Amino acid sequence: MPDGTAANRDEIDRAIDALTPGELLKLKHFSAWRIRGLGRASSGRTWEDLLGEARLAMLEGATNNGRGRLWRRNVDLVRHLTGAMRSISSHWKRDFDEQEADLESEILGATEERESTSPLDNAVSHFPSQERDVAARQQWNLILTRSRGDPAASQVLKGLSGGLTASEIMHAYGLKRWDYQQATLRIRRRVHDIGQERRREP
Repeated sequence: MPDGTAANRDEIDRAIDALTPGELLKLKHFSAWRIRGLGRASSGRTWEDLLGEARLAMLEGATNNGRGRLWRRNVDLVRHLTGAMRSISSHWKRDFDEQEADLESEILGATEERESTSPLDNAVSHFPSQERDVAARQQWNLILTRSRGDPAASQVLKGLSGGLTASEIMHAYGLKRWDYQQATLRIRRRVHDIGQERRREP
């Protein structure tokens, strides 16, 4: 294969499958480090979400639709993915509104196990509690509405609202881990879009 040419989706899948345990560990550590650096701007995302976004961007880049990140074969895959994660996490940081209310679904992190008490019980309040509760509830209802045509996302949201863990949600609705992770990514994109719309309101 000539250097500098773009890889297609099949080649990307094979290259990802061929990553060694050491390379996968390096990607995990880098992703976790970037997530920790985001603080509240992570909006409940985990290292798996960030790595998943980087992989998705690479696959979108292979479709030649003007989106995503093109991976050229002469670029080391680990270096490409870490660069993508750096860019994506920086974009999340720039777009984050420090005054945005905390959503329980964001704080929990969709791939993390839930604890017996809600993290909202100990979250720092940025607004008067009643206003914050109303704003969070309105945003939650809007996310539910926008996810009606997305069965997997609706199932994840229903599971989270019922206090289920990630593994319990996957078991209850027969979701594979990849489907679950992609559903949570779509949910977070909707959360982001709603936040952007609200910031544009007069």
